[in-house]
Amino acid sequence: LRRALYALFSNHGKILEIIALRREGLRGQAWIIFDSVQSATAALQAENGFHFFGKDLKVQYAKETSDRIAKRDGTYVPKSKRRKTTPIEPTRSSATSTKREETHVDIPKDPGSQPPTHILFAQDLPAECNQIMLEMLFRQYTGFKEVRIPREGLAFIEFDDEPHATLALQGLNGFKLTTDDSLALSYGKS
Repeated sequence: LRRALYALFSNHGKILEIIALRREGLRGQAWIIFDSVQSATAALQAENGFHFFGKDLKVQYAKETSDRIAKRDGTYVPKSKRRKTTPIEPTRSSATSTKREETHVDIPKDPGSQPPTHILFAQDLPAECNQIMLEMLFRQYTGFKEVRIPREGLAFIEFDDEPHATLALQGLNGFKLTTDDSLALSYGKS
């Protein structure tokens, strides 16, 4: 697999490293570390959707800078010293505050307010956001099934199972749809 990926992507620039793991949950994914961002951009634009070993490639930038590039740039922080983020759950002081929270329409930033399911819920979508746009965003995640928009501003995104939906929620929650609007995701009811 690494040799085939090297042959395919080396046309776009110098490759420093290819990481392809076979662990459960990571099978079918690979990280290709290019020497420059320009090379990575060229590869992303040219190879996205390319038919490779019987499947269409879904190419995107990594969420974090690789350790190898960070060491080269002098911004490397060892994993043990990196700050871990833990979700903070709101405390409820009385029954009246609970009733007020139930009637409030804003989506909480913490997706844990609803038990995890295989369906994601998006609300407050801008008027120009349509089904095709959302499908393009979510199609890059494994297990994606469909997008349903029952009315303007609302969407349900269905995945094969909850772990795939969770990965998409973590990756796209807060994604900028327009200059003013961000994607607000939470778990839907199954």
